[in-house]
Order: sequence, then C-alpha cells, then structure tokens
Amino acid sequence: MYQLERLSDLQIPLINKFYKQCRYSSKAGRGEVLYVLKGAAGIVAAVRLEPKSDGWYFLRAMCVAPELRGQGVGTQLLQGLVSFLRENPCYCYPFQHLESFYAQVGFQSKDPQQAPAFMSEAFQRYTQQGRKIILMERLAG
Repeated sequence: MYQLERLSDLQIPLINKFYKQCRYSSKAGRGEVLYVLKGAAGIVAAVRLEPKSDGWYFLRAMCVAPELRGQGVGTQLLQGLVSFLRENPCYCYPFQHLESFYAQVGFQSKDPQQAPAFMSEAFQRYTQQGRKIILMERLAG
C-alpha cells in the first residue's frame, strides 16, 4: 500500500523528475493541484489537476511507474482524489479504453459540443491529431 500526498509548488521538481523517469512529456506548473502516491523508494504515481475557469479543474498527466502498471496503483491514486473531486468539478480526456477506469470515481462521458470552450477546443485539436480520447466530466458532490 502506498501513501497519498498532496505536493506544494515547492515540490514541483519532484513530480517533474518522476514524469521524466517514466518518459512522460508532462511537466507540472505552479498553481496546479498535485497528488502523488509514495512508497519506500519515492513517488510511484502522480497526477495533476489544472485549475480552469468557473472553478473547474482538468485532471491530466496521470502516470504510474511502468513497472507497477496493472497492479492497482492507478486505482489507488484515483480513489485518493475522491475527496478533492467531491468539492471541485473536473474534466479529463482519457483514452477511450480507460472510460470505465475513470467512471469508478464518478466521471461520465460528455458530448464535446456540450462542454465549455476551454475544454472542447483542445479536445478537437487532440482528436484531429489522431488521439483516441473521450471527454469526461465529474460534477462536484
């Protein structure tokens, strides 16, 4: 079992180092809500929640150490976000095959045409690049 921890802006280099070790191109920035799972050897999973307009967040860059994938680590991290998600509405762009994974904490598929411009415009760009993603939302509560 791993320990969930919310990182401060001062700890951004830790999460960025983890992303780099996983060969993940994402980089955390100031003002984002950052959660990690830590084990004895350090960070084993990470996720970023980027603030958007009207109190919404964008869940992005969920990453599990390659050697631990398929072992429930991602599920533990996602379950650890539930208290944050109860208080804050959130969008995400998961790959199509991960719809049920995100649904386990209340995310639901959303028609991109019904989403605010700050989400639908980027979604259109990503799908035009050939990414097999869907738009999901989770309302607070």
